[in-house]
Amino acid sequence: MYSKIPLRVIFILSTLLQVITAVGLTGYFSFRNGQKAVNEVATQLRDEVTERVKERLLLYVETPHLINRLSANAFELGQLDTQNTQYKQKYFWQQIRTFPVITYNFYGSVSGEYLGARRLPNGDLQGIERNQSTGYNQYFATNAQGDRTGLIEALPNFDARQRPWYKQAVQAGKPTWSTIYRDFSTGGLAITAAQPIYDNQGKLKGVLGSDFIFSQVNAFLQSLKIGASGQTFIMERSGMLVATSTPDPTYQITTKQTQRIKASESQNYLLQQSAKHLQQRFGNFTQIHKSQPLDFDIQGERQFLQVTPLQDGRGLDWLIVVVMPEADFMERIQANTRITVMLCLLSLIVATVLGLQTSLWIVKPIQRLNTAAKGLADGCWEQELPIERSDEIGELAESFTCMAKQLKELFDTLEQKVRDRTQTLAKINGELKNRNALIRQVFGRYLSDEIVSNLLENPLGLELGGTRRKITILISDLRGFTATAERLSPEQVIAILNFYLEYMADVITSYEGTIDEFMGDGILTLFGAPTVRANDTERAVACAIAMQQAMIPVNQQMQEWGFPELEMGIGIHTGEVVVGNIGSEKRTKYGVVGSHINLAYRIEACSVGGQIIISEDVLSEVRDIVQVDGQQKVQMKGVKDPINLYEISGIAGEHNLFLSKSEEQFLDLPEPISLQYVTLESKHVGDHWYDAEIVKLSCREALIQQHNLDGELPAPLTNLKLILLNKNLPQEAGEDVYTKVLEKPAPEGSFYIRFTGLPPSVRTMLDHLYNAISLELKRQLETAL
Repeated sequence: MYSKIPLRVIFILSTLLQVITAVGLTGYFSFRNGQKAVNEVATQLRDEVTERVKERLLLYVETPHLINRLSANAFELGQLDTQNTQYKQKYFWQQIRTFPVITYNFYGSVSGEYLGARRLPNGDLQGIERNQSTGYNQYFATNAQGDRTGLIEALPNFDARQRPWYKQAVQAGKPTWSTIYRDFSTGGLAITAAQPIYDNQGKLKGVLGSDFIFSQVNAFLQSLKIGASGQTFIMERSGMLVATSTPDPTYQITTKQTQRIKASESQNYLLQQSAKHLQQRFGNFTQIHKSQPLDFDIQGERQFLQVTPLQDGRGLDWLIVVVMPEADFMERIQANTRITVMLCLLSLIVATVLGLQTSLWIVKPIQRLNTAAKGLADGCWEQELPIERSDEIGELAESFTCMAKQLKELFDTLEQKVRDRTQTLAKINGELKNRNALIRQVFGRYLSDEIVSNLLENPLGLELGGTRRKITILISDLRGFTATAERLSPEQVIAILNFYLEYMADVITSYEGTIDEFMGDGILTLFGAPTVRANDTERAVACAIAMQQAMIPVNQQMQEWGFPELEMGIGIHTGEVVVGNIGSEKRTKYGVVGSHINLAYRIEACSVGGQIIISEDVLSEVRDIVQVDGQQKVQMKGVKDPINLYEISGIAGEHNLFLSKSEEQFLDLPEPISLQYVTLESKHVGDHWYDAEIVKLSCREALIQQHNLDGELPAPLTNLKLILLNKNLPQEAGEDVYTKVLEKPAPEGSFYIRFTGLPPSVRTMLDHLYNAISLELKRQLETAL
């Protein structure tokens, strides 16, 4: 069809067609992309503004509760349990000076005491104290050190116990927020973070409070630039305004009463219409449960809106609203579209004229190139074109001549280049293998080989999520190492831990266990994750026995270094848990979650040094091949019924591992060692001390005779703290001694203990005493014979 149309005509028509097409498509896509860009920019701006507002609000609302928590800690530590009111008032003065977010920091007690500090609008800090005899609330000027310099004013009839923040905190029984109110000193809206504090018996002592003024939030919102005329505001679920980016008021005063303004009744028209649209859309503000981008019209003009809930778990429940008119973005885009269309039309005219002029100038040289190209296709490599011009056509002719020569050379060298490329690819593959090997080596120090392989070889290895799976959990922990570490330098503690953990890690790896976490001197090991094997439980038991055997060379090194011996307890449990990648896209950890993890920790806590304790679920899978030394029934915290635990010391079968155990030889003490003991519960010391004495002693255990035979003896597996009281003992022997009550028969009014944490001086004294008694008994026996 086109074979008879001259090249000149085709060139002109194709040029015009391309330009016309480009003009039409450019104008169309310019308009469409403009609208799309508006939506994308508006969405991005709404998200960014919302996130900035949310981050700043979280700073504002978390800081007052953090200050209350610090003050509550001070009360728990006894730092504020003093009658010196100026000292306590100065403490609150220091808090308000340290944290510029808050304007008031105070404490009201159940006895009517009220004291604290406040920040004035000009930045001055004042002390506050209620005169309990007159009921006046007194405000004092302070110097740079927080000391009072003079009484400023006194307000009558003030009782903190009648204030809403006090009553709401007492009713909640936990940290909470007051309702929003007008602060009389600054005149702005404020809110109080309140926290009740209790004594050790759970009796209310008072309420701590920290205020911040919403004027800071208003100032921050007003500093945000949201397009040309966009606005943002914060309101409660009731629709009451909390803060806005406009200078319009959020409350009004009528007949000496503060009346807050609803967002739907704001003087700002954009805020008012935005609130009304949300109310019409959802029916009730309480129906907004997640961040939602919306749009609506005001008098025919489109508005972009985003509403986001903000909750903190302490009663705070606000909505962050960002709204901006579409006109803020469309004006520039519409102007750009008009310019684009005009330029395209101008290009069309210019292209038409130039196309007519250049077609004749281009077509003739192209025809000569066509003739030469046909000759080249027929194998005539020696093609030379007359070069009459120095422009692109002339350069094209010259390039064509050079190309003909290079084609011949290219065919000659193509085979060699293919070989060179193959060698290069082989080298790159080798480098990739080396890089993967380096990654395995580096990450292998932090993750098991199975987890590293899963990450490198499985495309889904990094995805967050988990699966429910039955695994065996092994938890080990050193007994009394915390007390030992307090007497050593940090370098020594790290050296001991690294040496110990290296031994244990080698043992665990040899039994194909996955080390999930090092927790100080504790190790959490998984059998059955990430890879399930048929004998996971059996290998876990064998691994535990091998770990206890490995403590022998570990303690040999401890003796060479001059450190006390280490003792390790192990607990093993089998149950169904959730395993997988836990965390966020920025930081992920392969771990396990479930109640059986907590139960495994509690089983491990029932062991003493050198023991391996397993649950009945573990025993049911290895009953035929393990050596059970003892059984005990224990009531676990968080578990309804008592559970059976078993002490094991060996496993037969292919592993054939057994622990060598020596019987404890108890010797009567010629003079009992007086002591006092107190129970320990989850690192907390009990309230009552009991008088008792050591009447029998072995290398690691002792028999305790309680003085008060009518008193209740500590239950088996209870952790105790002892203080030795004999006057003839060395002064160093008065240090704290930590033990665990054993479940073994004892005379009436007595119980056996196992030493779990002995200071070196006490260890030396007890060893010396035990050896002296042993030598005396041996001498008496030899004399009798």
